[in-house]
Amino acid sequence: MNRTELFDKLLNHRYENQKGFCSLLDISETEFGIKDRILIESILEEMLERDLVKQTNYDQFSVMINYNGKQVIENYGSYSSFLESEKVSQKKAQRSKITPDVIKIGIAIIFGISTAILGWLNYIDNNKIENQKTEIKELNKKIESLESELKKRTTTPYKKNAVDSAKTKG
Repeated sequence: MNRTELFDKLLNHRYENQKGFCSLLDISETEFGIKDRILIESILEEMLERDLVKQTNYDQFSVMINYNGKQVIENYGSYSSFLESEKVSQKKAQRSKITPDVIKIGIAIIFGISTAILGWLNYIDNNKIENQKTEIKELNKKIESLESELKKRTTTPYKKNAVDSAKTKG
């Protein structure tokens, strides 16, 4: 019989025999044939630590089940079931601690990637705008140059022609 099985049997015995105190050493030896004092002492220490039993002043091994011990038996059926339930609760709590962290990391990654993409697109757009501005300046210079060339061509020949035509008419 392993420690947890003996623990279950001792606690269950105390649950079924709630009147008065009884020595865990005596119960282990007479009911279950276990004489390992160190094992029984470790079970007793855990029972006291978990507040499942209360101890008498005259014999350290004499205990009586208390409210918490009764609740373990009534709610879980045995101490081993209680331990299993406790492990499941701890795993759930651990997962619930991990899950928000994973979500936060995922959101941070998505935000970082989105920021990088938007930054890159903004950079590309700014380059396009700068190139277009430069192109517009160059085209404006060309237009000004063509306009000035057109003015030179149109104003000079017409004046000469107007003067020449006035001389020939007159």
